[in-house]
Amino acid sequence: MSSDSILFIGDNEQNFLVRAMIKSLRDAGYAVQFCMPDVYQISRFERQKILPDIFVIYFEGYESSSDRAYSYIKQLMVEKGHKRNLFLIGNPVEINAAYRMIPQSFVTHVFERPVNTDDMILQIKKLSIEYKYDEKENLLAAEESMIDASKKTILIVDDDIVQLHAMQRWFSKKFNTFVVNSGMDTISFLKHRAVDLILLDYKMPALSGLDILQVLRSEPSTASIPVIFLTGADDKKTVMDIIEAKPDGYILKSTAPAILVQNVEDFFTKQIENAARQREEEEIRKNTPIPHPEEFLEELPII
Repeated sequence: MSSDSILFIGDNEQNFLVRAMIKSLRDAGYAVQFCMPDVYQISRFERQKILPDIFVIYFEGYESSSDRAYSYIKQLMVEKGHKRNLFLIGNPVEINAAYRMIPQSFVTHVFERPVNTDDMILQIKKLSIEYKYDEKENLLAAEESMIDASKKTILIVDDDIVQLHAMQRWFSKKFNTFVVNSGMDTISFLKHRAVDLILLDYKMPALSGLDILQVLRSEPSTASIPVIFLTGADDKKTVMDIIEAKPDGYILKSTAPAILVQNVEDFFTKQIENAARQREEEEIRKNTPIPHPEEFLEELPII
């Protein structure tokens, strides 16, 4: 099954919170199927070969009568030939009770009620960011020898292959330049190589630039990488949405190549200047003696 399909397991499909979460997941593009914590119902999906690889269990008070279903789910988590992920939703008591039947190591993520659905969707989206390197690993190894340590390294992300290759030509004269054409490839690339800046297409299919920025900011290993959006639109709504996302800047794709490259050079220059200023301020702070309380008294006016 696709990583865009979810089996939502709960005792009551009519529960307001359950309905709201399922709607949010569907609005985010996921095909959600609901079923009770029942072995027969779950196995029916498996027999029909429509069993999703993402499971979400919503607890409303732990019922021991569901233990057989949870034991069955545990078996599905380790079934050969499948990479399944399990999310649990409940309060701490319910989650700890569930761990009696489903080992904690089998659980991808736990959400305590009340659930932040945006956070839940973000965690599920991360599952889509899987990338098979096979031949590309060899390509990366070959490119490694071409890295110029004196240059900054940038990663350009754009689903438009023509635009992507053009930008690679423009930037390669000044920077170590790598390119990928999807959000999924972005995260996988960054697991293998560090970069100084990401030029990220704002509008892409599947995972948008905003989605990728959220994922990057949520991971400690990538949270500090500067991101500049590339956008083909300059209408007010797009600009406001970009500003609200708080990237390190944005550049219009219609910008002339020479100016585009210069903008990135200016970004690094400003970054260096800011770092130098911070070091200088820190040095001044360290070397400035802290006045003794008596010195403060001398400065006070006599009334």
